[in-house]
Amino acid sequence: MGVDSGSDPIGDGDAGGKRDTAELDGGPGDNGSPGDTGAPSDAGPSDTGTGGDTGLAETGTPADTGTASDAAPDTSSTDSGCPGHGTTGALVTFDLSSQSGSETSATATTSATGVSGGTALSRASTLTAASGSGSINASGWPTTATANASDYFTLTVTPTAGCAVTLTSLAVDVKASSTGPSKGDVATSADAFATHTASFAGTSTPTVPLTGVTSSSPIEVRVYGYGASGSSGTLRIENTLTLSGSID
Repeated sequence: MGVDSGSDPIGDGDAGGKRDTAELDGGPGDNGSPGDTGAPSDAGPSDTGTGGDTGLAETGTPADTGTASDAAPDTSSTDSGCPGHGTTGALVTFDLSSQSGSETSATATTSATGVSGGTALSRASTLTAASGSGSINASGWPTTATANASDYFTLTVTPTAGCAVTLTSLAVDVKASSTGPSKGDVATSADAFATHTASFAGTSTPTVPLTGVTSSSPIEVRVYGYGASGSSGTLRIENTLTLSGSID
């Protein structure tokens, strides 16, 4: 059978018998058997392009070429540069307890991150400053049944660069003298003060809802008083004023 290759008599086992020339040298076992030249283990899926070597993991699956989880951190609003992104609740608060009433303006006690400093509460130039401990106070209010565009207290909220502010409510403590305004309301620069909120009593502590007030630019908020019975009547904002909303 070709075990000794040269010491046995010439015969089927050494000189070309079928077992040497066909099965071992030139037969399927040497030239084309699955084990030598073309078996799946040599040239099959693992070598020529199945999932093991050149498949999805190497040629561009979503994990390699840009899934949502890869791109989100680079394009989300958290990368926009707004330091107060996601803030909700009180954005600006004024504590007027130490004011005389006749001060020209009062600065904000607290401002949320994402709202720039310098916010101040003041009165329109058409009004006259009046004393009143723990407040900002004024006389000269209109006797008309609706707000006069020129008579108001005012404050401005300025978003930090990269931020947009949405205002949702104004909590205010107002007090009128016996001849002062019987009513008040609020309007904002978001629509050039065209829309006024529902009115509240001249002496009350309302939380006034604000709608459609969103901007990346400064927003002015005005508190109007009207319905006074005399020009010397006063209206004050006392104790605290809080403007609430969100920052994006």
